[in-house]
Amino acid sequence: MFRHPSRALLTALLLVPCSGSAAFASLDGVSAFALPVTDPLAPTCDALGGTPEAIAAGDPAARHETIASEFVVVRAGERSTSSVAPGPPSVLESHYVGGRRFEAVSYRPRRQGGAQWHPVTQLHAGFLDPDGPATSGFDMGFRGGHEIDDMFQIGVGLDWRTKSGSATQALQSSMGPAGENVQTQVQLSHFSSNLLPVLVYAQLSGPRRRITPYVGIAGTWEVLFLTADDYVTGSRFDATYSGFGWQAWGGLGLRLSGRAKLVAEAFMNQATLGRDLYDPYYGLVVRETIRADGIGARYGVSWGF
Repeated sequence: MFRHPSRALLTALLLVPCSGSAAFASLDGVSAFALPVTDPLAPTCDALGGTPEAIAAGDPAARHETIASEFVVVRAGERSTSSVAPGPPSVLESHYVGGRRFEAVSYRPRRQGGAQWHPVTQLHAGFLDPDGPATSGFDMGFRGGHEIDDMFQIGVGLDWRTKSGSATQALQSSMGPAGENVQTQVQLSHFSSNLLPVLVYAQLSGPRRRITPYVGIAGTWEVLFLTADDYVTGSRFDATYSGFGWQAWGGLGLRLSGRAKLVAEAFMNQATLGRDLYDPYYGLVVRETIRADGIGARYGVSWGF
């Protein structure tokens, strides 16, 4: 029937799913009592496009030149197509929001809550030069509060401006044992002045960079303590003045690391301080006032948490 034994064997194998047990019985060396076993991955007669007899006869028209695979049947000359439509490229599910997003689109979770509040503290020292003939005094203080979103700051503060002086009179000059010039003086008077402004302030800073400019303004309640002693007459002066005022400043902050920075600022202080006292000469209560105006500079360090 077949000129070539190999072709007969191949035809017999292809007829297994179609002919059942008869196909097995027609082969030499195969038991007639063996049950037919169908290979699930083998191509069926319908997939091969013909009847068993036509295929066994080797009719190319009946076979339609069909190539079978375990996934799809592809005819000769046709391109393989997938039954699943391709989806959009690199589509991922977002962990934070529903729906889909493309891989090239990055997402950053929104910051929790509203404005960010950070405690902040500043220590500084400098000088305050009052208007008029009075001499300048040493100034030091601190400010503490909360910084909102690294730009706006509110809080309270306290400054201390202090100065003192004395009046002396030289009595004599003499030569010491080793040739030193020894001066003998007498102290005629002594005074001290201490100004304490208590601040409630607001400060606005520029963008957070290596060097950050800032400006601030504060309402103040200021207390001035004045004392003086006249050692010639034995008299003493002691008075306390108080009143409202304000301060304004502007400066630069040099960032060190984290939230710490060095600060340098120029400031202005304006206040009118007074006290009430009884004047026995006039027999009335009179009011004394002192202007505590001046300008100065402060230098220090600021840090936050």
